[in-house]
Amino acid sequence: MNISYTTERLRLTTLKAHDADMVLDFYNRNRSHFEPWEAKRSFNFYTLSYQRTSLAFEERLMKRNNMLRFWIYLKDRPDSIIGTINYYNIKEGKQPSCQIGYKIDHEHTKMGYAYEAIQYSMSEVIERYNLHRIEAKIMPSNLPSINLIQKLGFKYEGLANLKIKINGNWQDHLLYAYTNKNKLKL
Repeated sequence: MNISYTTERLRLTTLKAHDADMVLDFYNRNRSHFEPWEAKRSFNFYTLSYQRTSLAFEERLMKRNNMLRFWIYLKDRPDSIIGTINYYNIKEGKQPSCQIGYKIDHEHTKMGYAYEAIQYSMSEVIERYNLHRIEAKIMPSNLPSINLIQKLGFKYEGLANLKIKINGNWQDHLLYAYTNKNKLKL
């Protein structure tokens, strides 16, 4: 499965296991930038074999329509990943929905790339999977992410106490959701 889109400044694409070197480079460059917001990593996360296995597993999930991950590149720099957007836990049927996660390289924050990539990909994902709802969970201290998700039209729905274990500690998360106002094709 290979899906690729181009926005004004970016290229969003799915990757395969043979692209693991670029993914590993992205995570290594951003290790200290991402880790405060994430679950504790496996001891071998920062290895080529782990990233290769992870991409192969994600490819199987994408083929089964359970998730869709885009890797983000600058249009004029196709050799270096600057971010990723993951639409996961995709559900069809009576509750067509998914969850979203995203990361932007520390050298590319506050430039509008996350907004551009998510805004474009959301419309594609909603159309592709006929989604009614996209949900986001964000730590209360992650103000840039809260501002981004609100700018994208997500609405605050509440607080989930001690929702996700981050770096070994249970953390509260704010729940946000984007609801597709267009008529569903059920």
